[in-house]
Order: sequence, then structure tokens, then C-alpha cells
Amino acid sequence: MAEGTGTGTPTTGAATTGTVPPAEPPAVTPAVTTSATVPITAEQLAAAKPALQQQMLVDKAEASHAAAKLDEAADRGKLTLDVESADALIKAVETARDQVMDLWKRATDQLATPLQLGENPVAKAISARFSDLAVGEDSGAAKALLDLFKVLDDISNALRRNRDTLRDADEEAEQSMKNAGGSW
Repeated sequence: MAEGTGTGTPTTGAATTGTVPPAEPPAVTPAVTTSATVPITAEQLAAAKPALQQQMLVDKAEASHAAAKLDEAADRGKLTLDVESADALIKAVETARDQVMDLWKRATDQLATPLQLGENPVAKAISARFSDLAVGEDSGAAKALLDLFKVLDDISNALRRNRDTLRDADEEAEQSMKNAGGSW
């Protein structure tokens, strides 16, 4: 190490005797990342759009199916969690849901901003097309975020119902035990 850093062995060439002073903890430097946006051409976007839309639909269907199965299991009493575990899971799902909603709000505002490509008809058409891809009602990225929010909300509701059913069953069992002269 370089002289004066307080870490490692001195580099002055002087002989050392005894113990080396303790090393200072390394300074914590926040991670710095840089990213460059690489513009894509309209042709590249058009070529990628069908595959991206198809994957979005598959992902949405899988998430909706999983949420429906969870909802069904909760309704039938087949989902069993203790109250504390259910509360922790509900909190985690709701945190994720809230993060998705925050992202949706930020993304919708940012993505809905028209591109400033000029005032000619071609520039306006390209700007409108990108806006539709970003926040379009049927296939936009913002719509996918909103769909994910809804799925997470459904999961949270199913977990709450299950937790409440479990809590009610525990309270009923406790009351029955007390009525029978036992203790809980």
C-alpha cells in the first residue's frame, strides 16, 4: 500500500519492528454505475414488439393463474399459514404492490411525454407510435405495470382472507376450550 494510507506494510523501505498498527477500515464508496441508452430504430422496435407483447401476455396469464389458484386455495381453506407468517407475507406482497404502483405513476408520466422529434408529420407519427407503445391502453408498458399491480392486490386480498379465517378459527377453538373448562 502507499505510504500514509494506514493499511498494509509501510513502503518507505525502513525496517519495522514490533507490531504493525491496525489497518483502518476501507472507506465505503457508493457503487457508481453508468448506463448509456442506445437508440433503437423503428424497424428494430417493430421487429421486437410482437415477441415482447406475447411474452407480456404469457407472464400476465401465468401471474393471473397463480393468483386465482391462491385465491381458490384461500377460499377453500387449503392455504394454511400461521397468523404471523401470513402478516409477514401480506406485508411483503403489499410492499411489492406499492412499489409497482409508484413505478407505474412515475413511468406513466415520463412515458407519456411526447418525443421532441420535430413538427413534421413523420416526427409526429413516430412520437405518437412510441407513446402508444409506452402507455397504450391495450399493450403499453404502463398497462403491464398496472396489470401486475392488480395481480399483487388480488394475492394480498387472498392472503388477508386466509389469515382472517385462520384467526377466526383460532378464536373459536379458544372459546370452545374455555367453555369446556379448559385453558388455552
